[in-house]
Amino acid sequence: MKDFKPSPFDIRPPSFASVAAIVVFGTLDVLMGTTFFSVYTETIGLMSDAYLSELPIIGQVFGAVDPDASASHLLSILLAVFSVGTPIFVWSEIFRQNILDDPREWFQHPQHKILACLTGVVLLLVVALECTSLYTLIAREVTPSASVFVQQEATSGLMAFLSQNKGMGIGVSIAVAVINFVLALLTVRAFRALKSQE
Repeated sequence: MKDFKPSPFDIRPPSFASVAAIVVFGTLDVLMGTTFFSVYTETIGLMSDAYLSELPIIGQVFGAVDPDASASHLLSILLAVFSVGTPIFVWSEIFRQNILDDPREWFQHPQHKILACLTGVVLLLVVALECTSLYTLIAREVTPSASVFVQQEATSGLMAFLSQNKGMGIGVSIAVAVINFVLALLTVRAFRALKSQE
C-alpha cells in the first residue's frame, strides 16, 4: 500500500497559543530594541552634530524621514538591531543545527570549535555593549553638571536609586542583558513551534 504525500493545499491553521506566543514575544523584542535604542541614543554623544540630511545623494531620503536625525541616531539604531538580532540569530542556529541534542558530537569538528569561539566573542561584545551603555546611563545621573548655570533635569526615582547604589546598577545592567538572551530564546522557540504546526 502506497503512502500518499499530503496535499500542499492541505494547510492546518496554527493554534491560538502559538500565534499568541509569537505576538507576545515579538512585541517584547520590539520593546527591548526600543529600550536599547533609547539607551544608546542617550549615551552616544559623538556625531550628534552630523545630520544625516547633509549626506550627499542619500541625504534627501533621511531629510524626508526626519530632518533632525543625526549620525548618532543611525548608530544607535544599528547597535539596537545588533543587540536584539544577535542572540536571536545564535539561538536559531543552535536549534537549526540540533546542537543541544548532542553538543559533544558537534564540538568534535574543528570548524565547529572555531565557530563556537567566534560566537562566544560576539556574544561577549553584545553583553559588554549593553551593560556598559546601561551602566553609563545610570552613572551619568550622579555626575555633576559642568556648568552651574545649566539646570540639571530631574531624574526618575529608579534612576536616582540605581545611581546611588552602584552594585544594584551593575546588577540591573547584567539582568537586562540576560533578559535579552532569554527573550531571544523564547521568540525562536515560539517561531519554531508555529513552523512545526504547518
